[in-house]
Amino acid sequence: MDEPDLTCPACSRGKMERGMDELEIPHFGRVIHYYMRCANCGYRINDFSFEGDFPKEDKIVINGKEDMDIKIVRGSSATVLIPELGLELYPGPLSESFITNVEGLLTRFLDLMPLFNDPERSKEIEERISDAMEGRISFSISISDPSGVSHFIRTG
Repeated sequence: MDEPDLTCPACSRGKMERGMDELEIPHFGRVIHYYMRCANCGYRINDFSFEGDFPKEDKIVINGKEDMDIKIVRGSSATVLIPELGLELYPGPLSESFITNVEGLLTRFLDLMPLFNDPERSKEIEERISDAMEGRISFSISISDPSGVSHFIRTG
Protein backbone atom coordinates (compact mmCIF):
# COMPACT_ATOMS: atom_id res chain seq x y z
CA MET A 1 0.00 0.00 0.00
CA ASP A 2 1.41 3.39 -1.01
CA GLU A 3 1.77 6.05 1.67
CA PRO A 4 0.43 9.50 0.85
CA ASP A 5 2.92 12.31 0.21
CA LEU A 6 3.22 14.73 3.12
CA THR A 7 3.78 18.41 2.42
CA CYS A 8 6.26 20.18 4.66
CA PRO A 9 4.43 22.13 7.40
CA ALA A 10 7.19 24.77 7.48
CA CYS A 11 7.63 25.73 3.81
CA SER A 12 4.58 24.05 2.19
CA ARG A 13 6.77 23.35 -0.84
CA GLY A 14 8.82 20.30 -0.04
CA LYS A 15 7.74 16.73 0.21
CA MET A 16 8.65 15.14 3.54
CA GLU A 17 11.11 12.27 3.31
CA ARG A 18 10.27 9.56 5.87
CA GLY A 19 12.31 6.76 7.28
CA MET A 20 13.53 4.82 10.26
CA ASP A 21 16.82 3.41 11.49
CA GLU A 22 17.41 0.67 14.03
CA LEU A 23 20.34 1.35 16.33
CA GLU A 24 22.05 -0.34 19.27
CA ILE A 25 23.13 2.41 21.67
CA PRO A 26 25.13 1.88 24.88
CA HIS A 27 23.05 2.60 28.03
CA PHE A 28 19.85 2.51 25.95
CA GLY A 29 19.77 -0.82 24.16
CA ARG A 30 17.82 -1.22 20.94
CA VAL A 31 16.47 2.07 19.63
CA ILE A 32 14.28 2.77 16.63
CA HIS A 33 14.76 6.29 15.20
CA TYR A 34 11.80 7.57 13.17
CA TYR A 35 12.28 10.71 11.13
CA MET A 36 10.69 13.00 8.58
CA ARG A 37 12.64 15.78 6.90
CA CYS A 38 12.15 18.29 4.13
CA ALA A 39 14.87 18.47 1.47
CA ASN A 40 13.67 21.95 0.50
CA CYS A 41 13.94 23.86 3.81
CA GLY A 42 15.56 21.40 6.22
CA TYR A 43 12.58 21.14 8.60
CA ARG A 44 12.71 17.87 10.50
CA ILE A 45 10.82 15.78 13.02
CA ASN A 46 12.56 13.04 15.02
CA ASP A 47 11.23 10.49 17.44
CA PHE A 48 12.72 7.46 19.12
CA SER A 49 11.24 4.23 20.34
CA PHE A 50 13.12 2.53 23.16
CA GLU A 51 12.66 -0.83 24.77
CA GLY A 52 11.88 0.50 28.23
CA ASP A 53 10.49 -0.56 31.56
CA PHE A 54 6.92 0.41 32.48
CA PRO A 55 6.41 3.05 33.99
CA LYS A 56 9.41 4.91 35.39
CA GLU A 57 10.03 7.91 37.63
CA ASP A 58 13.46 9.28 38.41
CA LYS A 59 14.84 12.35 40.18
CA ILE A 60 18.25 13.96 40.54
CA VAL A 61 19.56 16.90 42.53
CA ILE A 62 21.93 19.30 40.79
CA ASN A 63 24.34 20.80 43.29
CA GLY A 64 26.70 22.72 41.08
CA LYS A 65 28.30 23.31 37.73
CA GLU A 66 29.96 19.88 37.85
CA ASP A 67 26.50 18.27 37.51
CA MET A 68 25.67 20.08 34.22
CA ASP A 69 27.05 17.14 32.21
CA ILE A 70 24.60 14.57 33.60
CA LYS A 71 22.79 13.12 30.58
CA ILE A 72 19.01 13.21 30.29
CA VAL A 73 17.05 10.82 28.09
CA ARG A 74 13.51 12.09 27.64
CA GLY A 75 10.94 9.95 25.85
CA SER A 76 8.14 11.73 24.01
CA SER A 77 5.57 10.78 26.69
CA ALA A 78 7.61 12.03 29.67
CA THR A 79 6.94 14.95 31.99
CA VAL A 80 10.00 16.88 33.21
CA LEU A 81 9.72 19.13 36.27
CA ILE A 82 12.24 21.53 37.82
CA PRO A 83 10.19 22.91 40.74
CA GLU A 84 12.83 25.22 42.20
CA LEU A 85 12.99 27.11 38.88
CA GLY A 86 9.27 26.89 38.11
CA LEU A 87 9.94 24.94 34.90
CA GLU A 88 7.65 22.24 33.54
CA LEU A 89 7.79 20.27 30.29
CA TYR A 90 4.71 18.19 29.53
CA PRO A 91 4.15 15.78 26.65
CA GLY A 92 1.87 16.84 23.84
CA PRO A 93 0.85 15.67 20.39
CA LEU A 94 4.08 16.98 18.82
CA SER A 95 6.44 16.00 21.65
CA GLU A 96 9.75 14.60 20.54
CA SER A 97 12.20 12.40 22.37
CA PHE A 98 15.59 13.90 23.05
CA ILE A 99 18.93 13.14 24.62
CA THR A 100 20.78 16.08 26.16
CA ASN A 101 22.58 17.07 29.34
CA VAL A 102 21.36 19.27 32.21
CA GLU A 103 22.83 22.39 30.63
CA GLY A 104 21.13 21.53 27.32
CA LEU A 105 17.77 21.09 29.05
CA LEU A 106 18.08 24.49 30.72
CA THR A 107 19.07 26.02 27.38
CA ARG A 108 15.90 24.56 25.82
CA PHE A 109 13.85 26.39 28.44
CA LEU A 110 15.79 29.63 27.81
CA ASP A 111 15.06 29.33 24.09
CA LEU A 112 11.32 29.30 24.90
CA MET A 113 11.36 32.52 26.96
CA PRO A 114 10.58 34.83 24.00
CA LEU A 115 7.22 33.04 23.64
CA PHE A 116 5.98 34.33 27.02
CA ASN A 117 3.86 37.48 27.18
CA ASP A 118 5.06 38.55 30.62
CA PRO A 119 8.51 40.18 30.17
CA GLU A 120 9.06 40.73 33.91
CA ARG A 121 8.31 37.09 34.76
CA SER A 122 10.43 35.92 31.80
CA LYS A 123 13.40 37.99 32.99
CA GLU A 124 13.06 36.56 36.51
CA ILE A 125 12.99 32.99 35.17
CA GLU A 126 15.94 33.68 32.84
CA GLU A 127 17.98 34.98 35.81
CA ARG A 128 17.14 31.87 37.88
CA ILE A 129 18.11 29.58 34.98
CA SER A 130 21.37 31.51 34.56
CA ASP A 131 22.11 31.15 38.30
CA ALA A 132 21.40 27.42 38.04
CA MET A 133 23.67 27.01 35.00
CA GLU A 134 26.48 28.81 36.82
CA GLY A 135 26.09 26.53 39.85
CA ARG A 136 24.95 29.31 42.19
CA ILE A 137 21.75 27.48 43.20
CA SER A 138 20.87 23.81 43.69
CA PHE A 139 17.75 22.36 42.06
CA SER A 140 16.12 19.05 41.29
CA ILE A 141 14.92 17.52 38.04
CA SER A 142 12.21 14.85 38.04
CA ILE A 143 11.10 12.75 35.13
CA SER A 144 7.89 10.77 35.05
CA ASP A 145 7.46 8.56 31.99
CA PRO A 146 4.64 6.06 31.45
CA SER A 147 6.67 4.38 28.68
CA GLY A 148 9.59 3.79 31.05
CA VAL A 149 12.35 4.93 28.69
CA SER A 150 13.28 8.28 30.26
CA HIS A 151 16.19 8.34 32.68
CA PHE A 152 19.38 10.06 33.78
CA ILE A 153 22.89 8.88 33.03
CA ARG A 154 25.38 9.92 35.64
CA THR A 155 28.90 9.94 34.21
CA GLY A 156 32.18 9.77 36.10
